[in-house]
Amino acid sequence: MKHLYLAVLAGLLYAVSFPLYSIWPLAWVWAVPLLFLMKEVSAGQAFLYGMIAGVVAWSGVLYWIAYVMNTYGGMGLLPAAFLLLLLVAYLSLYFGAFVWLGRRFIHSRWAFLSIPGIWILFELIKSHLIFSGFPWALLGYSQYPWKSLIQVAEIGGVYLLSGIILMGNVAVYQALRKRELLPLVVSVLLVAVCASWGAWRMDSVFGSGEPVRAAVAQANVPQDQKWDDRLIGPTIDTYERLTREAVKQGAKVVAWPETSCPFFLFHEWPYTYRIISLSRSVDAKLVLGSPAFEEDRNFNRMWLLENGRIGGSYDKVHLVPFGEYLPLADLIRPFFSGLTKEVGNFTSARKPHPIGDIGVLICFESIFPGMTRDLSLQGATYLVNASNDAWFKTWSTPEQLLQISSFRAIESRKWILRSVNHGISAIIDPKGEAVEKIDLLQEDFITADIIPSRSITLYTRFGPVIAFFWAGISGIAALTFSRSGAKAS
Repeated sequence: MKHLYLAVLAGLLYAVSFPLYSIWPLAWVWAVPLLFLMKEVSAGQAFLYGMIAGVVAWSGVLYWIAYVMNTYGGMGLLPAAFLLLLLVAYLSLYFGAFVWLGRRFIHSRWAFLSIPGIWILFELIKSHLIFSGFPWALLGYSQYPWKSLIQVAEIGGVYLLSGIILMGNVAVYQALRKRELLPLVVSVLLVAVCASWGAWRMDSVFGSGEPVRAAVAQANVPQDQKWDDRLIGPTIDTYERLTREAVKQGAKVVAWPETSCPFFLFHEWPYTYRIISLSRSVDAKLVLGSPAFEEDRNFNRMWLLENGRIGGSYDKVHLVPFGEYLPLADLIRPFFSGLTKEVGNFTSARKPHPIGDIGVLICFESIFPGMTRDLSLQGATYLVNASNDAWFKTWSTPEQLLQISSFRAIESRKWILRSVNHGISAIIDPKGEAVEKIDLLQEDFITADIIPSRSITLYTRFGPVIAFFWAGISGIAALTFSRSGAKAS
């Protein structure tokens, strides 16, 4: 039973490091219980206990998915919980594999370097495998409140930070179990250097161009009212009023949320004329969202309007599985018709591209670090993360997404206009700080002076090369140990 308790404890510590609870210091010890049991169990047991820790962790982090499917997906709570369990079980495989593979290094004095590489390896795999990847709640995100430390994301992305945190975990274990203090000293020094460098970097000036007054509008339209035809006019009224007030305060760019226009813009003309008229009457660029229809295909689209004219558009690349399209539709539909009838039938765009100098991330595209890199390398000088988080009510999801978006700002050193339908909207500076914010369930707008920047960071240029190197060395070492053990046997 002791090993079971350790596994459950590890999962709990991981979960509470993120919103809802955000007890982020616990991320530095969450894996210690797993490290203790690694030394005492067989390979098969290591995988099992890792799975148990993963089930507890991901259930705590992703609990809201079942509520979304139950509330808006037309499913009963039990079928929704079952689908959530399938996702949790899949994600828990990475925990199991981490404990199973990390067990090979637990006796080594260099475990504080090799085991974090194994963790990074599985975070990278999880970020790219199955339905374009699911890099949610990566360990590094837990340190969002420690602003000086997370500035290292400019160098190695969130994956580098995850490795540093896991290094701290292993160092604590080695100090407690083996009385080896050198790993702990090295880890503390590395964290101190990173935090000190980050504090210095935060005092730097990011961008030297002319500032632009930008605004974000949040209309707070409930999800169950969003697509009511009778409310399209009042919705436009709200955004028009917020936009005009923002322009009066000097805004030259106003960002609306994803599908802020709940109709087919440039197809449904009575409403479209109102949007064009607004654009003509204000001296500002409007970045707004609507569904789009072309050649029998539906797209989730963001538009740029200026002086009543289309300045460009962007169609979403990373669609939400089971939300905007249905994977394995023929297999799933007969069993979960209550869910599938609510799923959108959107088409994915081929690749991301800026609209002029604006890089657009729609909804959960902000969780993919590679998207921001691609947009920055193509000339984006600032980012707009437009989303409709009304699906998530007041659960922990909006806070998690805000933290994730802040890492994209640091990695690229770009300002981000995060425009969300019901919160949390924010204007995020290149240090990852929300300089202005609209909380949940509020109707409002915010403005701030941003500095567009064409500078390219180390992470933008080379991506997670440090993470790949760290993970690669550890992976090769694990394979070498495995073959050596087989030959010895």
